[in-house]
Amino acid sequence: MRLKLTALTVFCLIFSASCTTQKSPVKITPYKYHYGSSDDLPVVNVSFIFTTNRPEAQAFDTKLQMYKELGILNQYFVDEDNQKIFKFKIHRYYSYQDFSKRKCDLANQLNQPRALIADHIPGAVKSCFPRRKSKEVLFIIYDSYGNKLKYADVTSWGFRNRGQPFILIDWERLNYQIQAASVHEMGHAFGLSHVCAPKATKATPTNIMTSYDCKLGSGGLRNLGFTKEQLNIMLNNYNRYP
Repeated sequence: MRLKLTALTVFCLIFSASCTTQKSPVKITPYKYHYGSSDDLPVVNVSFIFTTNRPEAQAFDTKLQMYKELGILNQYFVDEDNQKIFKFKIHRYYSYQDFSKRKCDLANQLNQPRALIADHIPGAVKSCFPRRKSKEVLFIIYDSYGNKLKYADVTSWGFRNRGQPFILIDWERLNYQIQAASVHEMGHAFGLSHVCAPKATKATPTNIMTSYDCKLGSGGLRNLGFTKEQLNIMLNNYNRYP
C-alpha cells in the first residue's frame, strides 16, 4: 500500500469557484501521502461517505482518493508552529454504491437541485448513520447547489453536532482545492468559529479559520496554523466527544 500511495499521481481537470465568482479551470496537482504521524497524538477516526453520482465526480470515488484526503488532513491540520494536532485514521469508506443502498433521507437532502437547508442535515445524518465509533468524524462528499451558481457552487460545511461531528465537502474541493476546505471544515467540527482578516485577498496567507463572511476581505489562503486559543478549544471538545 505504501508504494501504491506514494506512486499515486492524479491528473484531472476540474473547475474552481468561490460563492461569488464563476469557475475557472484548475488542474489538480499530484499529492503524495506523508507518513510519520506520532503515535502519541489523539486519534480521530474518519469515515468517508461519497454521496454524489455526478459523472465528473466518479473518478474520486475510490479508497485511494480517501487515503489522499486523509493525508491532506494529517499534513495541514496543524498549529501555528506547524505541529500536528491529531492523528487522522480511516475508519470506513462508503462508496456512492454503498451509500445509495441505505436509501435514507440524507440522499434527498443532499442530491436535489435546491440550496441545502443546514438545519435539516444533522437529523438526516444521524438517521442514516445512527452508530458511531468513538471520536469519529464523518467526511461526507457531495455536490453543492446554490441559487446563484447552481451546481457551480462549492459551499462546504462543518458541524460540531453535539459531539457527533461531520463535514460536508463539495467534490470539487477535494485534493486540497479552493481554500483548504477539508481542513477548515474540520476546524468547525471541533468547535471553531470563523475569524476575520480585513483586506485579505485570495492570495493572502491567513489562519485556517478565516472567512469572507466577515465582509472585510477574502478568506485568503487559509494556510496558517491554528492559534493556541483555537488549539485549546479543539482539544477540549475532543475530550468531551464520546
